[in-house]
Amino acid sequence: MNLLETRDIILAKKVCDHCLGRQFRNKFREYSNDQVGAAIRKAKAEKDMEKGLKKKLKPKLLKTCVLCGGIFAELDKYEKLLKKEYKKHDFQTYLVGCKIDKKLIEREEKLWEEIGMEFVEPIKREINRTFGLMVWEWTKKNAEFSFPDVIFTIDFKRARIETKMNPFYLYARYRKLVRGIPQTKWPCRECQGRGCPKCGGSGKQYKETVEELIAEKVLEETGGKSSSFHGEGREDIDARMLGKGRPFVLEIFGPRKRELDLEKLEKRINQFAKGKVEVSDLRPSSRKEVQAIKSVMHEKTYDVLIECKGISQEDLKNLEEYFHDRLISQKTPTRVLHRRADKIRKRKIASVECKLVKGGFKAIIKTQAGTYIKELVSGDNGRTEPSFSSVAKKPCMVKELDVIEISE
Repeated sequence: MNLLETRDIILAKKVCDHCLGRQFRNKFREYSNDQVGAAIRKAKAEKDMEKGLKKKLKPKLLKTCVLCGGIFAELDKYEKLLKKEYKKHDFQTYLVGCKIDKKLIEREEKLWEEIGMEFVEPIKREINRTFGLMVWEWTKKNAEFSFPDVIFTIDFKRARIETKMNPFYLYARYRKLVRGIPQTKWPCRECQGRGCPKCGGSGKQYKETVEELIAEKVLEETGGKSSSFHGEGREDIDARMLGKGRPFVLEIFGPRKRELDLEKLEKRINQFAKGKVEVSDLRPSSRKEVQAIKSVMHEKTYDVLIECKGISQEDLKNLEEYFHDRLISQKTPTRVLHRRADKIRKRKIASVECKLVKGGFKAIIKTQAGTYIKELVSGDNGRTEPSFSSVAKKPCMVKELDVIEISE
């Protein structure tokens, strides 16, 4: 079927120049669809078509076009709506989509059965491209198809713009300087987060968390609705996180602002959480980095104060030698069995360095991520084998625990 035969089939259906030209998009890509449509409408032969493309023909827009339902006759209306909407939001990347009547898509697909699909461009693709280019011209910001900051959806059935703001991500490291603060929010055990006299109506098991101490100022700066904390592992509530700190990504939902003075924000967080939590290395992050943070298994080093009566220097030397490059077997600790599956984990202990102190000893333990240190020391009634207790043949118990290094 030649171009003129195809043209006559399409024109018989009363279409606008946008919809006429769209059926030949992949044949004349260097021109806009309405230009192509206007030239095809006027052309009587192939040479006339070429002449028409070189002229600036006024496109024919129909409110009654059977393929677009008059959408392209109302471009100005939706352009104004989109321009008003995009100015409300702070973003670096965007995507434009649309919602149209399914009947329009069905009509176009039925047309393709008659004329073929060799050169066509679907109506939704033209709409998205047209309005996407408008946003680029206004902002000079780039479209992003996988995970943009914002998605503008033009709803032609309801004559409105729907906006979805994707989360904003910040990477940093935190140091926890005091004991007794969990990493993330815990619902009250009594009321499961509903609020009760035991938790003072807060719904929380603990008054403060690392997440909340960091997130409060970030939420203020971004205007976000809520947050989610993604840490590279977690330390026990009664353990400190020292050294250079633990990597994490903070996810902010519904942010109104993304362009932040991160140096100023870092200072605000550290002032607000002074003496409890410190953050450093604050920078923009991504959803991809959240996945990386969750999956990485970096080696960790602990500084542990251990209570052990009657321990000798010779015992400590034996511990150091025995646990050098030693594989241990750990069943899920008794203390967390109520919330974790009971299974066996194999973990590698890289090294142990011990020093006698009053009432016991101190140990610097370098080990694979995911090792339960308290149980490595105590043995947890045989659930961890071997343990410091089993090798020293004396009961050992962790009194204080600090994470002092997370390898990079």
